[in-house]
Amino acid sequence: MLHRRILYRDAHAHIFEISKAKGEFLYDPSGKKYIDFTAGWNVANLGWNHPEVTEALRAQLDKGTGVAMWHSCDIQSQFAEALTAALPSGLTCCIRSTGGTEAMEVAIKVARTVTDRPCVIGFKKAYHGQLFASMALGAPEDVQKPFAPLVPNIEQWEYPLTQDDLAAFLTRLETRLAQQDVAALVTEGGVVTGHGSALVPAQGYLSQTQDLLRKHGTLLILDEVGTGFSRTGGALFASQREGIVPDILVLAKAIANGSGTLSTAVLREPYAAKAAAKANLISTFGWNPLAAAAALKTLEIHRRERTWDMADAKGKVAFDFLRDLEKKGLVRAVRGHGLEIGVQIPEGATYDHVELKARANGLIVKGNRTEFFQIMPPLTISHESLRAGPAIFADALKG
Repeated sequence: MLHRRILYRDAHAHIFEISKAKGEFLYDPSGKKYIDFTAGWNVANLGWNHPEVTEALRAQLDKGTGVAMWHSCDIQSQFAEALTAALPSGLTCCIRSTGGTEAMEVAIKVARTVTDRPCVIGFKKAYHGQLFASMALGAPEDVQKPFAPLVPNIEQWEYPLTQDDLAAFLTRLETRLAQQDVAALVTEGGVVTGHGSALVPAQGYLSQTQDLLRKHGTLLILDEVGTGFSRTGGALFASQREGIVPDILVLAKAIANGSGTLSTAVLREPYAAKAAAKANLISTFGWNPLAAAAALKTLEIHRRERTWDMADAKGKVAFDFLRDLEKKGLVRAVRGHGLEIGVQIPEGATYDHVELKARANGLIVKGNRTEFFQIMPPLTISHESLRAGPAIFADALKG
């Protein structure tokens, strides 16, 4: 719909205009305060407008706000060094880009160029971005249809959710990889964040999949756009929780805590020379200095405060409340990790009703627009808001 000369995909009732944001709160033009259970879909993991990140932006304003893509600048180099130091060993080469979609498209380009193979495997119901290759990886057929054909040689498989699923998946994958034409498999780490359902794979999925990929020279691209920066608890990145090191790691969203547009695909060093020579790594606004300053400070805060521990502790509180709703029949399923929680509403409940009633009572919550809501507040959320938000959500479900 058209709202104030901007086109939105949402109906008018779902357009929510904010005047300011602070911590876990959003404010509308009338001054009414809302608890934000979305964090901009895993963007403001440290809370909106974090004062230290804002101060880092102010300091960078005096040094420079832009740099051409064929130049380098100190703040970019500082962030690359700090980020790779925080990542699992072996991920040492950063590619500059602006958002998750761009970083994923870059990762696919790199995988095809360094392996000299055309095919890529993704999963149904996964979300990896809004361009032609990233949508081919996981977007449903009805979403793809209006602008098909998408990028060829990209396959969508079913995500293995049970141990039986996993056994069948690994058998099929071994057969498929033996054809020696698959450049990469693209997956999220530990939980699917993109469409609100928070699917959790079978235990051992990532490690066993990576073993097969390495056996056949196929790369593992791990999409941590949603799961990165403490969101799933246990560690700074989901790859660390899962105990694996991907060949390409894609990061965005919470990387600058909503204070700049920045993303990256981080490679293992053996792929760097071929990627630089063949993958056409160009991004006009990739790693804008202001965004890089915000990202550097954001990373510092996560590591200093061990924000992943907040995700564990507060996630347990939220899970306990929501599972009590499940026992009472107010929701059908609750799953996820940390503060990345998918909640399936009961049959007969209307998604729009729940979202709009929750908003009317002071809670912003979003999901897949049909039957799932995703609970993903800032990890710094106060205990008071962590108690109040689920209570408002439960009241909306009762309606």
